[in-house]
Amino acid sequence: MRPVLNLLILVTILCTAGGVSSSVGALVTASAPSVSASGSLGVGATAVLGPSDPSGLGAEPPALTSGVRPTTSGSASRSGEAASEVTEAPTSTSIGLWAADWGGAASQRSAAAWQAAAENDSIMVGVPGTYAKWIPQLHAWNPNLKVLAYNLGPYLQKGSAAFNTVLQNDPSWFARGANGNLINLPSFPDNYLMDPGNAAYRAWHAQQLAAVVFQDGFDGAMDDSMGNDVLGHYASAPPVDPTTGQVYTATAWMTAEVAMLDTDKAALDGKYLAFNGLVSGPQYSLISSILASSTADAGVAELFLRQPNAPVSEFPNLRSVEDSLAMMTNMAARGKAFLGWTKLWPTATPAQLSQWEQFTLAVDLLGESSSTYVDFMPSRTADNTCSPYIGTVPALGAPLGPYVQSGDTFSRQFQDGSVSLTLDSNNTWAVSV
Repeated sequence: MRPVLNLLILVTILCTAGGVSSSVGALVTASAPSVSASGSLGVGATAVLGPSDPSGLGAEPPALTSGVRPTTSGSASRSGEAASEVTEAPTSTSIGLWAADWGGAASQRSAAAWQAAAENDSIMVGVPGTYAKWIPQLHAWNPNLKVLAYNLGPYLQKGSAAFNTVLQNDPSWFARGANGNLINLPSFPDNYLMDPGNAAYRAWHAQQLAAVVFQDGFDGAMDDSMGNDVLGHYASAPPVDPTTGQVYTATAWMTAEVAMLDTDKAALDGKYLAFNGLVSGPQYSLISSILASSTADAGVAELFLRQPNAPVSEFPNLRSVEDSLAMMTNMAARGKAFLGWTKLWPTATPAQLSQWEQFTLAVDLLGESSSTYVDFMPSRTADNTCSPYIGTVPALGAPLGPYVQSGDTFSRQFQDGSVSLTLDSNNTWAVSV
């Protein structure tokens, strides 16, 4: 008979249409049966979150104030994660949160929602033009928060000053197809691909990146769109390696991007560098792990556990979960932070949304390290600084070791309980806590 387990409900500040809701907390005693996909992982509060209050358009930072919530004596808090106002159980389990915040929500966010974001997240990535004025206040609210400047990575936008200058003075920095033409992205037609194999381009990119970071007071930067997608159908043509006259091989392209990341990291002079290019567990096992050999501090898996537009009922199979957990473990072994991004863009019922929250949270608990962070996006228009299950964590205490796998079941022992995830050949799953 499984022991009774205390489950801690922490509903911390949530972004809502009215700005911010109050924190509430309760320690609930519940038994711990095996829970099916239609059940729940522990006891939690769920909210479907949309854009923040339009009245926050053009919001300005308030007079500089500190507002980090105090950590209750005895609570376990991840470095960089703000503590909750509610009283935590001594064995509460910390879930790291990060926010991919370059999609437009930041420009509509109220001051109260900015504060909620700073206190809830450990890492925020945003567009310099929007973020620059908020950085001092974000750090006042949460001194441990890492605020990173978003960068397009190996792309320049057509019509920008940088694009025009480079095209005129250094056209060899642009990647080109077999026909000699520039390469853009059909999905983002103004984004033109650069050649990371060009050392002069790498040096210029690093200089530009560092200038923004140091001028605006960012803690570092994130290079977006790394990886070998451009060798497939993502780009208008696959790029040619000027040193061979042939299309770049996947390994050669990724190796050039490692050199680009290393150059960027050196230019940041100790500041933090993340990149988006791990993609997913299966891709990491195939090739994207090459990027983890760079000196960058963190990697983003943008398709963590699912494709954004995949059917809501479609969950990862056993091999995919194996690869995802192996990716998390390997990133930790390399001393790098892992930033998982799970997107649920189709219309979902509250029950379906809850299932995906539970599944994502279970995998995160199985594979997390002290530098593991998750961003759960419950809709295409959701504000990424908010998470439906923010702070909804079983009071498991610290992990006693890594996860173990026995057949189709993954499990991990914690100080005050355990988490297990079972999948079968029909791609159905069950979680027990």
